[in-house]
Amino acid sequence: MEEKTTAAAGCESTTIDFSVWRNAPRERTAAYFPTYSTVSKAMQTALRGWVREWVAVNPEVLLRPHTAYPILVYQSTTPFSGRPTNMFTYDIQQTEALGRAFASAANKLGRELKALDTNEYPWFTREHYFAYRSAEVVKYVMKNRRAIYKMLNVETVLMDSILKFALIDLPKIGLEAALVPLRRAFNTQLRRFSDEIDLTNRAEELLRVATDALVSKIANDNVVEMPIAA
Repeated sequence: MEEKTTAAAGCESTTIDFSVWRNAPRERTAAYFPTYSTVSKAMQTALRGWVREWVAVNPEVLLRPHTAYPILVYQSTTPFSGRPTNMFTYDIQQTEALGRAFASAANKLGRELKALDTNEYPWFTREHYFAYRSAEVVKYVMKNRRAIYKMLNVETVLMDSILKFALIDLPKIGLEAALVPLRRAFNTQLRRFSDEIDLTNRAEELLRVATDALVSKIANDNVVEMPIAA
């Protein structure tokens, strides 16, 4: 079995101020869904970006089209954005949500395939990634869902971990104690993300992405429009 390749992480030079999570909205408040939806979309966007970077650094994965296809389809999916409910990610148990994920990938995959540099590979490899084959690639992944299910399910579990941290653990056991299972969950899930890509070294960075999204959302919600001077 091939070892997973670690996705390169950016330099994290400053400490994350997790105290802002004390101000995160509670359930059944008007701010609950839009705030956590913002956090979720920020994390999903970051994950897709890191996967795209990984493919660029590890182009040899393209020599194995059936391995590369789920990765390319995943990075082509639009981050989940749903109606005001308790759903913040593509739930693999929800047929309608999965349909939306694959439909969003079909709209973007052609551009992702065009962006791939396959010139160094023989024709029989390159032809797997011609843009006109995007619908065929999505259809293949829809029939062989294990790899993309893992990626989408990790997103769901990560968001569930954020909700548990903010809504249950933090009020109950305090910030420092609540951070322990949160970090553990992020490390565990990012290790499970893919058989090919090890994202564990992105755990702290992803926590920063989530926290920054919360800070930005709270700041925007608290902006008070000043009257224009006559």
